Amino acid sequence: GRLKSFLARPSARSGSPERPSSDPPLTGEAGNRAAAMLNRGPAKWREWRFGNQVLPLYLPDPKALPKEGEKPLSEVVHLSITALKSKGALPSLTEAIEGLVKAPDSPGGRVQEDRFRATLKMVVAAVLAPDEMEDIFPSPVLEMSGTGSRRPSKTSRKPSKEPTGA
Repeated sequence: GRLKSFLARPSARSGSPERPSSDPPLTGEAGNRAAAMLNRGPAKWREWRFGNQVLPLYLPDPKALPKEGEKPLSEVVHLSITALKSKGALPSLTEAIEGLVKAPDSPGGRVQEDRFRATLKMVVAAVLAPDEMEDIFPSPVLEMSGTGSRRPSKTSRKPSKEPTGA
C-alpha cells in the first residue's frame, strides 16, 4: 500500500528525483468538502461533548472579565461529573443536558454558558451536600468594607456657600 510505496521512494539526497504522488488532486464536491474541513477562520461555534451528547455553546465575550472566584467551565463540569458518578446520579445530568438541547437560547441551537452552569449547579445541588457544593461552585467573594481611621473626604465637607444675588 501507501507505506510500501513511500518507503520504496528514492530519497532526494541520493540524486534521483522523487516521484509525484499517485493520488489525484481533490476536485469538485470532494475538494469543496476538504477545503471546508480545513477552514482555519475565526471560531464562531463551541461545543461541549459528553458521551454521545453534544451541547452547542455560545462563545464567551472576549472583553468580559471572568467573575471573581469563578472556576473555568471545564473544571466545573469535570468536578460535577466526578461527584455525580460517585453518587450514582449521572443519569440526572444527561436528562438535564437533553433539556438544554431541546430548549436552546437561540434558533441556531446554542446555549449560553451561564445557563449551562446554572443547570449543572441545579443537578449537583439535588445530590450533594452544601460543603461538597462549595468545592465545585465557590460562593462569590464579598468585598469587606474596611473600617479604617480615615473618613471619606466628600461626605465630611460642608456645602459651599450659596452665591447671593444682588
